[in-house]
Parts: sequence; structure tokens; C-alpha cells
Amino acid sequence: MIQVKVEKGKNLDNKFLKKWNKVMLDAFNEDNPLNPAKRTNFEKDIFFIVSENNNIFSLGRLRPVIINFDNKNYNILGIADIVSIIKGKGYGKILLNSMLKYLKQKNMTGIGFCLGKNSVFYEKSKFKIAKNMAKLFVHKSKNGKLAVNDWDDDVIYYTGKDNFMKRFLKSPKKVLTSILHW
Repeated sequence: MIQVKVEKGKNLDNKFLKKWNKVMLDAFNEDNPLNPAKRTNFEKDIFFIVSENNNIFSLGRLRPVIINFDNKNYNILGIADIVSIIKGKGYGKILLNSMLKYLKQKNMTGIGFCLGKNSVFYEKSKFKIAKNMAKLFVHKSKNGKLAVNDWDDDVIYYTGKDNFMKRFLKSPKKVLTSILHW
């Protein structure tokens, strides 16, 4: 039976982290693996794993991110690392439905980024889309330098009780993020 496991990063075992790193390498050519020795980097992340009999079909995570817009801080959950290992069987939709349900239960804003060609998939899973807005999300490093996305990616989102996305869409301007890429 298909199940969705929701787990905090601090509770993940090393065996799973090895699987996760392999999936990220295969899907995104991710060269920054999750390191069990540096668990504090992801201990508060919420991991979603769609599986059956220890076979992982789809996975992703929500990352706590602080963003600043109009000189006000917002605590959001960054929608990250969405991967379906087996495509076309509905596992990605199960994953996104679980993530959306979590965001609704917590009444928190969730924000992620995707290529325009993938937006339809997220829309079908009831996320909203802000076309070509990813470049407005910038990261300010500790030394004060701004790292700007030069992507034309779309923003996928769910609006929580903070109404951040309504404010942002009403007056789109740069958003400072605590994490460069989530």
C-alpha cells in the first residue's frame, strides 16, 4: 500500500540520507549532498517520502525560510527538491497533495520555484503560479552581497495566514531570502 511518510530532518537515518543524495544527484546533478555529520543544516526541514515496501517513488521537502519584503520578515516554508523517481503514475501528485495538506494544516505560506514548462503540474495539484517571478527572490549573504537569480522560473505557492503572496503580487519587488536556493 502506498504511504506518505512525513519526517523531520533530525530524525532521518543515514541509510535514507544516502538514498536521498543519490536521487538528488540523479535528478538535479546535485553536488551538495545532505551530510549526516552536519544535520543542523536540515534538521528542521520536513521531508515527504512516497513509498511502498521501502521502494521510494517520490520525495520532496519543506524548508523553513525567512524572507524579508517591505522591511517585514516572514517565516515561510520553502517547497524544495520535488522528485518523482517513477513518472506518470501519480506519485508526484500524491507528494504535492501531502505537502499542500501540511501547509494548510499549519496555515503557513509555501513558496517554491519551477521551470515554466512544469507549472501545469503544480497547478493541477492546486498550487498557485506567479509567472516569471523567481528572479525577484534574492539572497543577501553575511558579507552583504546580493545573489540574484537570473532564471525566468515561475514561483509556485500556497498562501498562508501571513498573506505574504497577496502583498507580494500586489506590489512585486525584490524579496530577500535567508537561503539562496531552497
